[in-house]
Amino acid sequence: MIRMILMRHAKSSWEDDVADFDRPLNRRGLRDAPRIAAELSDRGWCPDVVVHSAALRTTQTWELMASHFPEVRQVVSEKSLYHGSPSDIRRVAESLPADCGTSLIIGHNPGWELAVHQLSSQNVRMTTANAALFENVASDWQSAFDDPTAWKLIDVLRPKELAW
Repeated sequence: MIRMILMRHAKSSWEDDVADFDRPLNRRGLRDAPRIAAELSDRGWCPDVVVHSAALRTTQTWELMASHFPEVRQVVSEKSLYHGSPSDIRRVAESLPADCGTSLIIGHNPGWELAVHQLSSQNVRMTTANAALFENVASDWQSAFDDPTAWKLIDVLRPKELAW
């Protein structure tokens, strides 16, 4: 069995006059990223490999989460996930190492909502810092997408719904 966490970056700021790619997190984003990381860790959803968009807000989201996951073996910044589509997510996931049991892939909408819908057949709003937790009985990442219906949506974590 393999597990995949599809997470949208934490809330970013629109105050600075910078290119979209360079937008930093705002106060809420700085608060929510570690909260989601703590919840994932508490549930035992600790990634072996993390792949995030190269945009500043996704990089910062991961940096705020990293201390909760000291066992992560590999972190990859991937430019193709900046305007990533479900096929970009699939390509990234299919290239994960064979010994990766749980992956965390951090990116942006609309691609993340589309991917969650394609894998779960559910309409799930992926607002900032939301994390969709998926399991698949496949034994490797290369065959995990042969049958998109084999993915099971376990839960969606939302910062505003966390107990603390």
